[in-house]
Amino acid sequence: MGFMDVICFWRSKKKGKDDETRTVHPGCPSMEYCDNTVKSSKYTFLTFLPANLFEQFHRPINLYFLLLTGLQFTPSVAPVSPFTSLVPLTIAFLITAIKEGVDDWYRHKLDDECNSRWYSIINMETLSVERVQCRDIRVGAVLLLLPMEVVPCDVVLLLSSGENGEVVISTEALDGETVCKKRYAILSDMYAQRPTTSVATVDSMQEDEINIRAATEFISDTGCVIESEGPKPFLNSFTGVARVQEPHDTEEEVTIGINAENVALTSSVVRNTRFALGVAILTGNETRVSMTRNTPPTKWSLLDQRFNKMVIVVFLIQFILVTVYVGLSDAALEKDQHALWYLGMYEEKIALKEYILLLPLRFFLLVSPMVPLSFKVMVDASKAFISILIKWDEEMSDENIKTEVHNSSLMEDLGQVEYLMSDKTGTLTRNTLTLKSVVATNGKIFYPGTPHEASVLRREMKREESLLQLMRVLVYCNTVESTREITLNVAQTSPPKSPPSSAWVSPSPDEVALVEGATVLGVKLLERKRKRAFVMFGNNVESATVLKLLPFTPERRRSSILLQIDGDMRFLLLTKGSDESVLPRCTKTSYNSKKVLHTLSCLSSEGLRTLVTAYRYLTDDEAETWLADVRRKESIATSAARATSVSQAYESVEKELHYCGITAVEDQLQDGVCRTITQLRSAGIRVWMLTGDKSQTAKQTAIASGLVGPDDRVIALTPEDVESMSVQEHFEYVERRVNYVLRKRKFQEAEKKHKIHRSLYVRSGLRDFVGEFFHHESILSLLWRPSTRSFSQDCDEYFMPEDVAENEQEDLLSNSLTNQSGGYVILFSGKTIDFLKECGNKELFVNFKRVLLHASTVICSRMAPEQKSFVVRTVKKAGHVTLAIGDGGNDVSMIQSAHVGIGMRGREGTQATAASDVVVSQFCFLSRLLLFHGHTAYQRSAIIVQQSFWKTVALAWMQLVFNIYTKFSGVSFWDSFTLMMYNSLFTVPVTFLCALNIPLSASMLLNNPQLYVLCQRGRYLNMITFYGYVFRGFLHGTIIFFLAFGFLNDGFSGVMRLGHPMDRTCDFYVSCFALVTLHSCIILLETHYITLFHWLALIWSVMALFLCLSLYGLLSGNHSLLELLKNASFYLQWIIVVAVPFILLSVYSAIKLFFFPDVLQLQRLIIHRMSKVPFLSGLWPFWVDENPSRFWGSFSVRHLCRDKSLTPCSSQSIGGITSLDVQAQINAEGDPSEPHIVKTALETVRDSTALSEPFIKRV
Repeated sequence: MGFMDVICFWRSKKKGKDDETRTVHPGCPSMEYCDNTVKSSKYTFLTFLPANLFEQFHRPINLYFLLLTGLQFTPSVAPVSPFTSLVPLTIAFLITAIKEGVDDWYRHKLDDECNSRWYSIINMETLSVERVQCRDIRVGAVLLLLPMEVVPCDVVLLLSSGENGEVVISTEALDGETVCKKRYAILSDMYAQRPTTSVATVDSMQEDEINIRAATEFISDTGCVIESEGPKPFLNSFTGVARVQEPHDTEEEVTIGINAENVALTSSVVRNTRFALGVAILTGNETRVSMTRNTPPTKWSLLDQRFNKMVIVVFLIQFILVTVYVGLSDAALEKDQHALWYLGMYEEKIALKEYILLLPLRFFLLVSPMVPLSFKVMVDASKAFISILIKWDEEMSDENIKTEVHNSSLMEDLGQVEYLMSDKTGTLTRNTLTLKSVVATNGKIFYPGTPHEASVLRREMKREESLLQLMRVLVYCNTVESTREITLNVAQTSPPKSPPSSAWVSPSPDEVALVEGATVLGVKLLERKRKRAFVMFGNNVESATVLKLLPFTPERRRSSILLQIDGDMRFLLLTKGSDESVLPRCTKTSYNSKKVLHTLSCLSSEGLRTLVTAYRYLTDDEAETWLADVRRKESIATSAARATSVSQAYESVEKELHYCGITAVEDQLQDGVCRTITQLRSAGIRVWMLTGDKSQTAKQTAIASGLVGPDDRVIALTPEDVESMSVQEHFEYVERRVNYVLRKRKFQEAEKKHKIHRSLYVRSGLRDFVGEFFHHESILSLLWRPSTRSFSQDCDEYFMPEDVAENEQEDLLSNSLTNQSGGYVILFSGKTIDFLKECGNKELFVNFKRVLLHASTVICSRMAPEQKSFVVRTVKKAGHVTLAIGDGGNDVSMIQSAHVGIGMRGREGTQATAASDVVVSQFCFLSRLLLFHGHTAYQRSAIIVQQSFWKTVALAWMQLVFNIYTKFSGVSFWDSFTLMMYNSLFTVPVTFLCALNIPLSASMLLNNPQLYVLCQRGRYLNMITFYGYVFRGFLHGTIIFFLAFGFLNDGFSGVMRLGHPMDRTCDFYVSCFALVTLHSCIILLETHYITLFHWLALIWSVMALFLCLSLYGLLSGNHSLLELLKNASFYLQWIIVVAVPFILLSVYSAIKLFFFPDVLQLQRLIIHRMSKVPFLSGLWPFWVDENPSRFWGSFSVRHLCRDKSLTPCSSQSIGGITSLDVQAQINAEGDPSEPHIVKTALETVRDSTALSEPFIKRV
């Protein structure tokens, strides 16, 4: 053991492990912390089986199936072979396990590839370079990072070959930003001051070796000790200090603060740097990147939650049936036990009692197929298939970048969204910012790009110092970097001869807009280094030394920079930020409050983003004292105390500022935003805007995007002077405004009725069911009408708010406002959210929430990330389905809190997309995603669930009906093989084809967004429809059994061909063939779109049934089926048994179609009626074009992955209609040129009215 090993061992023992802070000695690898092995896999070879089984049995429904399988292995209880439950359960679990295993195997391969990489570390004892694998790197190891190497762990940079200790890295793997960033070594300043000796001229390789060895010796001489925070899930912050000794003065210890600029995180790539030396500070699964890979919040589909409640009733039905049949069995045995002497029960009373005790379990196993095991597998497969279709949809791809689905479990929720929360910048707008104007202290406005504006500005800067400082703020107070790599000498003080172009990059697009806008005005930033900056004012070059950058944070809402202009002995502090954070820090004499606020209001009303600028000169003593204080506070090791202390230091210098002007930046709307918002609002989706911008800017953007109409009344719940208000004044203001909107007492009475009405009448589907059967007109009478105006009113009534109670609430809300024809829009800021949390007045918060939920639109300004999440959770807790969409890291919490989170690809990294459930490239894709894919996904899953229960309820009920003839003995009607294959081979392929169903074409759904209301109300799957399918299963099971058993075969006395007696298996075969065939026919009858796959699946189910049962009969020695197939009467019986229930269902469907139509049929009638077709032609679309009864329809599969029919921006006609009125309506939905953000509300709404009104009223 060497000397350095002894020192390292002693230091590691002396230091205790602490999750908050850790002490690291460079060159002394510590065994106390984890190694650098990366593990993203879930299982190992030994843990795969138990861990995967635990995950699968963690779900209650799987425990239910496991219990059934266990009971089947009890011979005295099981009526059939245990393999009837064991095989399907094993197959289902095996499929899931294989899927998980394959996914984890790929993760193991990626982990092994990462852990096997080779890296260079410095042996501080011998000062030599050693090669180790990535997995063997320990905390404290000094790494030698070379160009294009991936950083293996979180590294604090010590020294580098770059000037000023710069290390250029790429963080594209972390945040998606392709622009290289700069990090700085902490010992670079001290290393630059060391005495150097001249060396002979050598080549570059030898020079690097000499420099690396010199840097290594310097690190060893400093005795550097680093104290840093422990593992935390933050990529953009880091806190720590380094304590070093001056090599030439061993007694003086220097403390150096460490922040995020001194750390290279895992997965970063070193670029444009010859070498860098750094110490491993966090390794393995404790790195920042690994800590952010926490399991995202588990989101369950609302369809799954609703289904779980419905299954409880199915369990109750099972319990009732078991109880009834056990009682009937007991009565039958007591009555006929003397006649059953051959069973030996009369002599063995104890055996009889045991038999009675076992009957409940036997009957429970007979009815257990009512809850199918296969439905969950099919639903999950359907969701995965739908997610693939969304990815393949070319209408939702932008420049070959397709939509991505990260969570396929939520596909149905896309069809039930009620509230959509959207960010503004980068989501509704392009986030491509342009400096539109600069306002000086005297009120004069300069417009970049205007002729001669630069020359005028130069003259004004000579007379107005505040204007000069304003332009300095634009070019100095930022974190921009040039896209070109320029090498300057460390000692260089003159500007570069070939300055880079004006293309700059920055984490903040606002800063790039300000720098480029200043260039247009004649003030050009030439070069920006860590400690130096060069700016050209006209023909003069100004250079400055950067002393300290005070970064922007959401809490501070401002950023500042302390610098010293060359030739000026004074220290200059430049500040820019929101008016709320900067103006209170300016001296009252430096600006006219009313004038400045009026200017800000005018600029914001044009939709421009404003920033206030200020400056301050510091004396030598003030600057040196403050800088020393900041360095001292930045050396605090504890992150919480350090952040508070540094923030206080920033506050101490950002005071007594001099106001120097305002900047206004424009952010244009994205293409298709107005049309998309109009479609979503027509679909009954309330769109809210949650942004961090000013209220006026957010309001104007809402007007330009169509969120606020010309007749809407905007009601502000946050006062303009909220900063100067006391808590009591704020409380009185909010309470007064809420009561102005809401009549509290009457509304509370209406709300109690509304909750009961909503849950028992609307959500259960009873309202739609009753409404259809009590509709006062029929299709037959409507087809003869010369006009559809009165009929359209019936359709419009259906799309009104959900129920009468809600209408009463809307009346109360509208009556509490002044007499206006439009709705009301709520506008408030994050200050009000904080106030409502702190005041603790529950009544006020409840009333506040009521007002928000019933507003046509809500605009939230100055919102912090947690406040956005709070708003989403509030709406979510109220029982509404929410969707959140954003593009930045500040939208992550909102996206994760919503039922469905949508991430947009933007200019602010990939944090939002990584945390989202679905990723889109443009806001306008939401209309197709929700109105078409969401609608069809919900309908597909609904029909799969209900069809699965229909076929299993019929199967289980026939078991119980058969027991009527066996004196309730618990005998199974079906054999074990049929029960095993029924839900796996015979019926699954046909049921899964429901995933191909398209209830309505994309053109109709997008052109008629009101149809989305069907999904919001749960029209396809609710208590009425679900239990309707359950009842149908009981009915069809009864019909099939009695037709096959009693009426056609005449019981057991039938005689087959050649005189063979007809036993029970013959009735069983007829019932089995009839049930499977009827299931396929009903799927075809109720599928809205028939493809070739449906016919192939029908043939498959019948052929598989023949082959499997024939083969099973041959192997088991039972030739009944083979003899039965030779008998012509079997085929006649088969056809009759299938035809009777199918005809009954068809008659019911026809009666309901002609006399009690649903809203889908009503909507189709409007479209086809406008083409003024004859009577029979008017009926034809119901049977062929779009109707569930499209039995004789197309064999085409071209609509499976793409819909090339009408889209909202096309000019084709619907269904071949040539009516000029309808054509004009479709053309009105074309994509006009997007309005400028300052467009008036009247102009915007006038352009989008064509889609928001029911178009039938204009025909």
